[in-house]
Amino acid sequence: MVGYDPDKKNLTSSQILIASTGSGFVARFLLQPIDVIKIRLQLQIEPIRRQTGSKYHSLLQSIRLIHHEEGIRAFWKGHVAAQFLSISFTAAQMYSFEKVTQQMGEIFPSTTTSPTAKVITHFIAGSIAASVGVLSCQPADVLRTRFVGQGEPKIYKSYMQAINLVWTHEGIRGFYRGSIPAIILYAPVSALTFGFYEFFNRTWDRLPLEHFHSVKHAFNGGLAGLLARLIVYPFDLTKKRLEVVNFEEARSKFGQTRIYSGMMNCFSEIFRHEGFTGLYKGIAPSMIKAYISTAITLSIYDSLCNTLRKTSSD
Repeated sequence: MVGYDPDKKNLTSSQILIASTGSGFVARFLLQPIDVIKIRLQLQIEPIRRQTGSKYHSLLQSIRLIHHEEGIRAFWKGHVAAQFLSISFTAAQMYSFEKVTQQMGEIFPSTTTSPTAKVITHFIAGSIAASVGVLSCQPADVLRTRFVGQGEPKIYKSYMQAINLVWTHEGIRGFYRGSIPAIILYAPVSALTFGFYEFFNRTWDRLPLEHFHSVKHAFNGGLAGLLARLIVYPFDLTKKRLEVVNFEEARSKFGQTRIYSGMMNCFSEIFRHEGFTGLYKGIAPSMIKAYISTAITLSIYDSLCNTLRKTSSD
């Protein structure tokens, strides 16, 4: 079970980091192509449908076009930064979550015995954990988004060059573009994910589903992640748009580009020029990714934690 449980042996800090980095690495490697497609759709100003000026029309058309124009390697563009982001974010998030739930459990024992209190505890701890993760990893997310979002010829040819260019032209603020919507996005996503996950697991245990126990964590984790992501999706799109501000030259071959002065300006401009549906561009690959990513991450993390507890007890 994810989170503090007084009836189970506590994991050491190194064991938490091993379990979290392992789950984050596997999930990122498998889902990078979906993320590339999602980001391309999110960054497109034009409607996601067949019309003059729209480069990407649908999920399947986007896959075919990216493969035709850029080859199979394009689906892993920005993978180094994305992998660093995934591992560091998952490690920071899960470590913070475990420590916060442990502290709350030791100070307020009822949070480990009352089902309602435990769900609320996981909700609060999830939001704190995500905020820590975002502040730790936002520079890597900015680089990943720009590598995925640039066309040919490339503006950024290596990570060191990208870091140097961002620092030279934008300063430290360039590495934290989109950080406000990122925290607004990931804090509730993480809170809802861990809260839903705990609730679904407890509901599962009350149902006659003992023959399906092997898929319990994957199914519940995926469903929790999907619902959480759906609720706050517009903030994810806004974050991506802000991360490519001052990166218009590399985006020119993909269609229109816009400069936003901040989160509220970005929201209003998208709503004014692209309509309400503009806030949900890329929703299909995002929901696929949200379900599979959370299912893989939480099920592998839970499995590794149980394995580490057993091996350390022997």
